[in-house]
Amino acid sequence: MTETPLLQHGLAELLRKVPNFFVYDDRPPLTASPGLAGDPWHTTILITDASDEFPDTMVSPILDERPESRIVVLTDSADHLFLWKVLTSGVHACLSKGVHLDELVSVLLAVHRKQDRFILSAPVGALRKLRPATAEPGPLTIREVEIMRLVAAGMSNRRISQQLFITETTVKRHLTNVYAKLDVSSRVQAIQKAFGRDLAEVAAAPGAPDPHGEAP
Repeated sequence: MTETPLLQHGLAELLRKVPNFFVYDDRPPLTASPGLAGDPWHTTILITDASDEFPDTMVSPILDERPESRIVVLTDSADHLFLWKVLTSGVHACLSKGVHLDELVSVLLAVHRKQDRFILSAPVGALRKLRPATAEPGPLTIREVEIMRLVAAGMSNRRISQQLFITETTVKRHLTNVYAKLDVSSRVQAIQKAFGRDLAEVAAAPGAPDPHGEAP
């Protein structure tokens, strides 16, 4: 990711003027804590250039360290594949670098109030191309296969996180990526498509937890 210190520091100064905002920009990425001093919300702001590849590797460490954190991407990219990577990475919002301060502040507050929403502001032409098939996601990673085997064994997200020593948020993010890659919408469908019907029947055998019972 290309560093943009002038933009980062300028944005930090603007956010510091917002009541009840606390900003830390001593090193990238920029972080902001909107909310009252006694009950802060932590947000990380990633700033990218149009030529950048989206750094998926930056997202997981942030959420592993602070699962309650929200991540907002500011970009000038209009590439639909870039936007799809952002959408499926665990990030909570993606906005244009030209966003107005009041709109950015509203988004920073909204991603904490509505934790199950993704906020995206991008060119209409790019949004119309946003389909899982266009992202060319490729095969499952080793970690995704490992998680799917535990899902097929009937484990809940919490049990999987304990087994693999990762956060439950990370498990959900991997499962969301698996769903997109396999073009499915449930755990059973994912098991069937990843391993075949036999493993799906094993997962649903008497005494095994219901694989329908938990969303990704």
